[in-house]
Amino acid sequence: MNKTETEQKQVRIYGAGGHSQVIKSVLEENGYVVTDTFDDKPENVHHASKNVAIGARENLNKFPHEGAPVIIAVGINAERAEIAEFLKCKYEKAIHKSATISNKSSIGDGTVVFAGAIIQPNTSIGKHVIINTGASVDHDNIIGDFAHISPKAALCGHVEVGEGSHVGVGAVVIPKVKIGKWCTIGAGTVVLKDVPDYSTVVGNPGKIIKTRKSN
Repeated sequence: MNKTETEQKQVRIYGAGGHSQVIKSVLEENGYVVTDTFDDKPENVHHASKNVAIGARENLNKFPHEGAPVIIAVGINAERAEIAEFLKCKYEKAIHKSATISNKSSIGDGTVVFAGAIIQPNTSIGKHVIINTGASVDHDNIIGDFAHISPKAALCGHVEVGEGSHVGVGAVVIPKVKIGKWCTIGAGTVVLKDVPDYSTVVGNPGKIIKTRKSN
């Protein structure tokens, strides 16, 4: 007999774009019930939910911060960080059943791990991180809050990825490389050396094409 909705774990989603569709699918496959979906622009066409409630930006005090835990289902790292700053909710993780995760790794609240991803021992993953489809995160990695490791990206051993950084589709980061915070690593890039904060790296071998000032 299937569990009733009251017996199942409940979760809420903040964000109703394409990224949230994948997260909702992961949650439902894991037996969760998505009770509410919020978005800052609920009037837009949303595919993840037909009943999208207004988010917290319009009136922070009226938002239901208490209740079932939340996953911020927004793909843009800076927006995810901004939302996490003003929400006063508990957070849930979403980890696909097909992901391979060492029991000697740690994953922060609000983080999502999609199908086929691999996370090896002694890796620490922060809060509200995206480990996307088929990404490979090897041993002894440190991934900061709000980072995004894109589909098929490969991080070798002892790699560090700073807060808010985005490692693009199919990128490769060799062992012991440190990527600073709020960096962008282009799709297919091969990163051979450390990357300073706020830098964009593209190519094989990877080259820094710009470094912006901090906000």
